[in-house]
Amino acid sequence: MLDVNKILEMSITLTSEHDYNKILEKIVTCAMDLTNCEGGTLYLFRNDRLEFMIMRNVDPEVQRRGGKAAPMELDEAKVCGYSAIHRTLVNVPDVYAESELFDFSGPKQYDKMFGCRTMSMLAFPLINHEEKLIGVAQLLNARDEKNELIAFTEEHEVLIRALASMAAVSLSNMQYVTQIKQLLHSIVNVFTNAIDARTPYNYYHSKHVHDLVVDFVDYSNTLAEKDAKERRFDAQHKEELELAALMHDIGKLVTPLDIMNKETRLAGRLEMVLARLKYIRALKQIDYFEGRCSVEDYNTEAEYIAKITELILQINSSGFLEDAKEVQIKELATRTYTDTDGAVLPYITPEETVCLLIKKGTLTDEEREIMKQHAVYTERFLAAMNFDDHYKNVRTWASRHHEFLNGTGYPNGLFEADIPFEVRLLTIADVFDALTSDDRPYKKPHSKESAFLILSRMAEDGQIDHAVLEEFRLSVEWNEMNRESEKVR
Repeated sequence: MLDVNKILEMSITLTSEHDYNKILEKIVTCAMDLTNCEGGTLYLFRNDRLEFMIMRNVDPEVQRRGGKAAPMELDEAKVCGYSAIHRTLVNVPDVYAESELFDFSGPKQYDKMFGCRTMSMLAFPLINHEEKLIGVAQLLNARDEKNELIAFTEEHEVLIRALASMAAVSLSNMQYVTQIKQLLHSIVNVFTNAIDARTPYNYYHSKHVHDLVVDFVDYSNTLAEKDAKERRFDAQHKEELELAALMHDIGKLVTPLDIMNKETRLAGRLEMVLARLKYIRALKQIDYFEGRCSVEDYNTEAEYIAKITELILQINSSGFLEDAKEVQIKELATRTYTDTDGAVLPYITPEETVCLLIKKGTLTDEEREIMKQHAVYTERFLAAMNFDDHYKNVRTWASRHHEFLNGTGYPNGLFEADIPFEVRLLTIADVFDALTSDDRPYKKPHSKESAFLILSRMAEDGQIDHAVLEEFRLSVEWNEMNRESEKVR
């Protein structure tokens, strides 16, 4: 008599599972439970052939030695091939009695290898609601209540047909979800590559931040498993964090390239400044030749121009502006000369003065504010994307990676209570890569030790989280050690 409870249990089991590999296993184990058989194998239909996915057997030794099977071409002489081609259930009561209908050399070789006997066999196709073949499952050796080998019964066939229908739909839905996720990730990677490809500098920044975050997640989960604790990051949490890491700089798509690529304080203005200083010296030389000034006056001006030229070249490419040099630039900004038309003009323009007086880095305050807008645009762009509950935190985590715990970050000046753990981690990974990167136009890379020293000072100043920083440091060291170990192997 048909067991309705078994069908209901089977339905709940298949529809409640969200892990692709686990659902494959449950299809086989459900089929084995429904028919009380010894073994089961599942193949998925890919590239016009059946690819082996999973094998289960009640005999531990057979299970252990079962291994993997090679992909199977669609061949009517094989039971699984016939079931796939004709999309029908195939019930073989006795393999050794049916040798003329099918090629059973495989099962017979299997029997010799494991010292067992294959008797009954049941193969059934998995066909989804769109009438597409998803795969084929094969069961071996049905048993009765006394565990004696029997042929698969009509009741078994009814149960298996019900299972096949639900399994095909579950697998198909799972594949659709996987395809959608793959599409999302491919779109994210396109965006990420587009951001990084806009500039020759920090080309791999988004990927580096992503990799640092993934390393942290793997380190954290490994520690939890060693200590028999619950994993901090499940698959969904990790995926959400990965996407946030990849898209944290998506707003840079609208940042002007002359700001993103600004290598020095003056950048494209340098040649104009140097040419002007040469012009001023030439004017003084003409004054000397035409008797409007003494040789001493000309030499004094020429020496000053040479000194100022060297000063500007030093400041233009230095990482930090010293106080003494700042005074010299401010004095230079007060100087004027008279050109051949009688116009009184400054040695350096107000815009050039602002650039040369940048205390640290290469960006003026105005340029820095424009650069900061990338965080605002990251939030805007991600807000326009229809993230479902599965990815509901991506926008928040990605757009807040420049916020500091003490409220000195941007764009919103948030404080600790509004900055979740994931943002704290992303911020640290972002700063760490910026410090250690060797492709930034405005600075030399810091060593790992120097970078962590700077991050420690930031933690002391209340900008970033002490505890997260320490765990991040340990994750970097742990992953580096593992990679070195793999190289030795």
